[in-house]
Amino acid sequence: MIMDKILRQFIEVATFKNVSHAANKLCLSQPTLTHNMKKLEENMGVTLFDRTSTGVKLTEYGELLLEQGRMMQRIYDNTLVKIAFIKERQEQSLRMGTGHAWWHLFVKDTFDVHRQRYPTANIHIDLGNHLWLMELLLSGDIDLFIGHEIQGLNPKAGISFLPLFSTANSLFVRAGHPLLSLPVEPEKLVDYPYVMMTPDAVRHQHIVDDMQPKKRERNQYHLTERVIYSTNCMLAAIDIVNSSDAVMPYPACVAGYFSRYDIVPLALSQESSRAMVGIYLRRENADAPHIKQAIKLIYQHLQQHADLLR
Repeated sequence: MIMDKILRQFIEVATFKNVSHAANKLCLSQPTLTHNMKKLEENMGVTLFDRTSTGVKLTEYGELLLEQGRMMQRIYDNTLVKIAFIKERQEQSLRMGTGHAWWHLFVKDTFDVHRQRYPTANIHIDLGNHLWLMELLLSGDIDLFIGHEIQGLNPKAGISFLPLFSTANSLFVRAGHPLLSLPVEPEKLVDYPYVMMTPDAVRHQHIVDDMQPKKRERNQYHLTERVIYSTNCMLAAIDIVNSSDAVMPYPACVAGYFSRYDIVPLALSQESSRAMVGIYLRRENADAPHIKQAIKLIYQHLQQHADLLR
């Protein structure tokens, strides 16, 4: 429904009861506005105004048109507000995934700013394993996700990876753990259970063409010889570590968060290798305004935590 400009002009003239005053408000010349009102009367076939020496006075027809016109104006204005609401919600709605570590470090801040900036927009967040998040990305269930670079990913998948920073794992244990007193040699870890946070699922392995990097990781930690506790829930992992002598590899930059739960990193005799963390998105969506805006926010909040991510 388009609110007729002539009807809007009529409402102003009827409100002011003066063509000159209405013309000034509408930024029109008085002759133009007078012509438009006469044209409106001709189209309706009735007289809307009685002209007086001081201005105009509404006839019974004019009073009816003013009443109905104001009602139409309110409906039209409310419709525009609702259209803007739906438009913003659709254009700025965001579906993103992230690893648990990055949620606590900087993605939560991105979420908070996005929802404050676009209060009508829907936001969906998935936390979990990077292969599972890749499955969601490929199926169109999320717009982007933040996670470790997936070694061996099929290059024909139509996915872009935007590197953010590199990180190394620490091995985290409960306060008072037997291995906390001295620097730990890798062979000493074999006797302790291993907590695997968000493990790879067999059903997602089709995403990776080359499984050798995943196999090397298992061999590095001697996983075939150890007791493994696995979970997709951060709070469950924290409870498991706190109630056992298990060790949990996790990005070293989360040490501050884990310290709230009396979980601390071991002193290792050998440094862990570093891995790249970045943003995954589908190439065809790279120029979508809401995705570009989300990536910009991610970079901004990442800079605030640069000291933790070295």
